[in-house]
This record gives sequence, structure tokens and C-alpha cells, in this order.
Amino acid sequence: VVPCSPCSVGPASNPRPPAPSLSRGMSSKAAKMRKASPDGATSCSSGDDSTRVGDTPLPTELSRSSSEDPTQAPITIVAQDKCERHLWYVHGNAYDLSEFVPKHPGGQLAILSGRGRDCTALFESYHPWNDKHRKVLGAYGEKPPPPDPFYEELKATVRKAFPTGRKETMMRWHTMCGLGSMWCLSIYLFFVVQNIPACLVAGAIMATVGTRLAHEGGHFQVSNKEWVNRLSLFCGYFLTGPSMAWHYRHVISHHAHTNQEEDVDVQYIWIADMLPGWLKILSLPGVMAGAVIEIGPKQIIDLLVLGSVGGHRVDRRLGGLIPEVIVWCAVHWFFGPSWLCYVAFWFVAGSIFMPCSQVAHAILYPDNNKYTSWAKLQIAESCDFASESDFWYHFAFGLTTQIEHHLFPGIGHHCYDTIRKLTKVVCAKHGVTHLDISASKAFGALWMRYVTGVPVPLA
Repeated sequence: VVPCSPCSVGPASNPRPPAPSLSRGMSSKAAKMRKASPDGATSCSSGDDSTRVGDTPLPTELSRSSSEDPTQAPITIVAQDKCERHLWYVHGNAYDLSEFVPKHPGGQLAILSGRGRDCTALFESYHPWNDKHRKVLGAYGEKPPPPDPFYEELKATVRKAFPTGRKETMMRWHTMCGLGSMWCLSIYLFFVVQNIPACLVAGAIMATVGTRLAHEGGHFQVSNKEWVNRLSLFCGYFLTGPSMAWHYRHVISHHAHTNQEEDVDVQYIWIADMLPGWLKILSLPGVMAGAVIEIGPKQIIDLLVLGSVGGHRVDRRLGGLIPEVIVWCAVHWFFGPSWLCYVAFWFVAGSIFMPCSQVAHAILYPDNNKYTSWAKLQIAESCDFASESDFWYHFAFGLTTQIEHHLFPGIGHHCYDTIRKLTKVVCAKHGVTHLDISASKAFGALWMRYVTGVPVPLA
């Protein structure tokens, strides 16, 4: 085991250039309006307690208030440029898990996704059912620190609610059949009918149905069989782009580092915040279509040329990435509709996907508070909206309970309403703010966040 220099979540932990103004480019107005720590327990600022890595000062750990468990280890993140490609980095230590890869119960894609990077968040969040992962890791080097007591309490309530574990939390068969049927319809409309009305409908299906197939497959929720999850990811994302792009953007970047510097989903927000509101309103149609291009075709350049997605290293050998890119390009080049149909598809898909995927996070960005609990950070940087609405559940591809999804990404969407009620009880017990708001309030806040560049109070 190789001890590593810990780095907090900050600009130097990501090779992407930092924003040229206040925190990640937020306006001075937004900086003045930053709220107190949402969990009511932790906050910190970069002061004297820092060390230097290169030329950039970095806090050695995130501060802990007296109300938290004093035995709890602080969040540490090893910077990408400090990580060796053949090692896994968990809680500030490096491990060589090569021998365990063939034995990993979750499949090789899951464990190899953490190689060459800090995978602490992946290690903790994808093993909710027992503590075997901690024992296995200890067999290959330094014993991991004690788990987060708050997160462990949440896990205990979930285990009690779903005593058979994975057997009852994977995607249900009738859901799989329904989503699969709608996906087949979108493929037919896009590649066979090939007119603008058909591609408009295909865009709507892609945003609501394809996204859910890709999303649940990418989070290993569909099946215990690795190939089934990979197929779901591939098919669900096929109209948009190569699915490994989604894997790196969403699983590796966004989930592990929600609303932080390492989160690719926030890399352009500081630019938008510098623009006047009227210009952002006028450019909205282009933003919607551009978002789908960004997460689809443009990602081919990131994957194959840059070898990095939002500063996160790409392993081109993983997940059949190169063959998938070749197949995707060939099918769309030889069998795809006209460019006008693509534009229609991108616009409709983006008009649904963008607001529904960002509403639970962007309205809380930026938050300069720091947290010693990864679970509390996820709760603070996410919110549930319209959590009891069946319409919004299906329209927002099953993700109206983003807090619970970020806490337990490997559990199926149909379980999140039960987990939401359990999570609210635990949060109330520990004085942690759990945001559960209406759709009108959530999308209203998203609109104001986009136009003004300032997050609005939600609690």
C-alpha cells in the first residue's frame, strides 16, 4: 500500500483550468448570497490550515464541527495527476487490486472503472448491503478507516427495508419490458421513418425512456449479470452517443463529486453566470440542442483524442469503448436521417433532458461549504422534487428522488420512494436538512438560477 498526499475537493485536484473569478466563476452577487451549511453541522473555509501540492495551496482535510463524530475520518481526494494508472485510491491510500478484478462480484467494468483514480465515493456508495468490501480492501493493504456513522445508519435502515438486498432492488421485469418496447419504437422512428415529426417523437422517447435505460444500466441496477447492465447502457444511449461517454460523465464524475470541481456537469456554469440574462434566454434553444451534442457526439473527441472526460482519465480498453465508437459512428453515418432530423431530435431530447437532469443539483450550485461526511455532502448538493407525482417520476426518467439516488446509486429507482421516507427520518434525527420540494418550486428555482446566475433559497 502506498500512502498518498490527501487533497480536498478544490481547483488543484482537477486539471481543468479554474474559473477566472470568485468560486468557480460565480458572480459576486452569488458569492454574497451563499447560505449556511445545509446539513447544519459542517462548514469550512481555506485558511491557514493548508499544505502545498505544486504551487497551489490545498487544505489537508475538510473541517469538522464539534457536533460530528470525532472518530470520523475527513473526506480526502487524491488528485488525478497524482494517481498511477494501475492502482486504486481509496481514503487516501493506494491499492493494487489487479488480482481481485476477476473475483469482483459486481463485474469487471465496475471495479476497473475505479482504477487509476480516487474511487473512495464509488467504493462506499456501491456496497450498501454489507461490509465485505472493507474486509477485502484490507486484505490488499492498509485497512480502510471506520465508515461514516451517519451513512452507516442510513444503510442500516435500507437493509431492514429490503432484507433480500439486490434481489428486490433490481429493475423489475415489467419495467424492463415497457422501457424496451418504447426504445424499439424510438429506433424505428429515427432510423426507418426518418422524417422530422418522427425524430421529434424519438427525441422525447430518448429523453424519458432511453435515458432511464442507460442510467439504470450504467449504475448496475438492471441485473446481477454484467453484460445485461452493459447492454442496457449501450442501447439506451445509442441515439445520443457512445454510452461509455455517459459512464465517465455520470458515474465517474458527477456522482462521486456532485457539484464539486470534479463534476463535469458544472464545468460550464461559471461561463453562463457571466452572461446577461437576456442573452441566456435568447440562446436557450441552442443550449438545449447543444447539451445533447455535448453529451453525445462531442464526447467522441474527449474519449479518443483527449483521453479525458471533464478531467477524469479515460481507459480506452474498458467497456469495449473503441468498438462501440466505431459501431455508433458507422450506424449513424450510413443509416441516420438528415441533419435537420438530427437537429429536431437534439432539440426535443435536450428540452426534456436538460431541465429534468439538472433541476435537482444546479439550483444548489455553487455551495462553498465543505463536509466531512460524503453522505451529508450528497444530501446538501441534491434535492427531491415532486416526489409523490407519478407523472414527474416517469417524465424525469425516474429521478425525482435525487437525494436517495445519490446516496444509493446501485439501487433501482422503484425503491427510492421508500428510501426517501427513511432518509428523512434519519436526517431529522441528526439535524440535516433534507430538501423535498414541489415541481413548480424546483423548476422556478432552476429558471431563476439560469437567468440570474444566483441560487435562490429553497428551505
